[in-house]
Amino acid sequence: MSRAELTRRTGLSRSTVKDLVEELAAHRLIEETRPAASAQVGRPSPVVRPHPGTLAIAVNPEVDSLTIGLVTLGGSVLEVTKRATPGVLNAEQTVDLAADMIERLRGRLDPDCTVTAVGVAVPGLVHAAGSTIRLAPHLDWHDARIGEMLGAATRLPTFAANDANLGAIAEHIFGRHANADHMVYVNGGAGGIGAGVVVAGQLLDGAAGYAGELGHTYVGGARQCHCGAIGCLETEVSQSQIYEKDSTVRATTVERQAHFLGIALGNVVNLLNPGLVVLGGFLRVFPSVAADTLDAAISRHGLRAPREMLRIVPASLDADTLMIGAAELAFAPLLADPAALYHQGVHRDRAGRRDDHRVGFDRLD
Repeated sequence: MSRAELTRRTGLSRSTVKDLVEELAAHRLIEETRPAASAQVGRPSPVVRPHPGTLAIAVNPEVDSLTIGLVTLGGSVLEVTKRATPGVLNAEQTVDLAADMIERLRGRLDPDCTVTAVGVAVPGLVHAAGSTIRLAPHLDWHDARIGEMLGAATRLPTFAANDANLGAIAEHIFGRHANADHMVYVNGGAGGIGAGVVVAGQLLDGAAGYAGELGHTYVGGARQCHCGAIGCLETEVSQSQIYEKDSTVRATTVERQAHFLGIALGNVVNLLNPGLVVLGGFLRVFPSVAADTLDAAISRHGLRAPREMLRIVPASLDADTLMIGAAELAFAPLLADPAALYHQGVHRDRAGRRDDHRVGFDRLD
């Protein structure tokens, strides 16, 4: 936006905004450009935007693959590399593969680009304070210190969080959904189903970051889940079932899964009263292919008053949702305290490698 608009929104003086913009621009966190031609009288105000060379690396481990993305501070995904894995990798194997992929990615970067940090979107319970995976059932990870291990391997600050929570952040900030301050994002992937909850514009992550495990709520049935419980949503709704080759079987499967998803969302309606539910991953097809079944199940299990306020839409960022969300996690310390980046005693070169002689980035936590 323009300097004039920044001044209006912040309530700061023009001179203060000018000084802040110039300071941030000097450290390559933002850039200014001339505005497009207009009929406005007087000198047009310069347009301020995030610097396109300020980057984060996003990582998403799944049961059958590892995805690495390069994302700008403005939320643009520049590159995504997905590598299939021969079965489920343990945490150490994932770190080794991710570090190799990240090193290759950094080697291709323009010298003017700066990698700030790494964000990891994990399908499981992540202890927010230490970026430790307490439990990822489908990956069979237990108390895996993924942030610490990948940070040591890449020499970049590394932060991990639940994938659905990060998807919720991405869709809330960049999804351009109307009236999204009370929103539930539900992610469906090879590693299960999870939800990220936005309440009054803020992520509801719980006492330790474990909130939103919608895939492990009871919807009926007698199947045992990976988590050890019986009748979880994940036992009835899964990515592997929805891609059945036989079209007749697939249609029946989709309708059955929509029913169980609707039961879970009915509980969400009663408990949280969201105005918006965003379905991501393989779940994003349900509003178009099984809307009637989904709505019927929600109506049967959700109270009328909060149900009538609800909109259900597919994720607008498509496959980039988790990449953008993981990058936002990586950028969070930078956004909280930009000045810390250029007041460190130990620095990094612009590709994120340690360098004691150049101004760059150090630990952000």
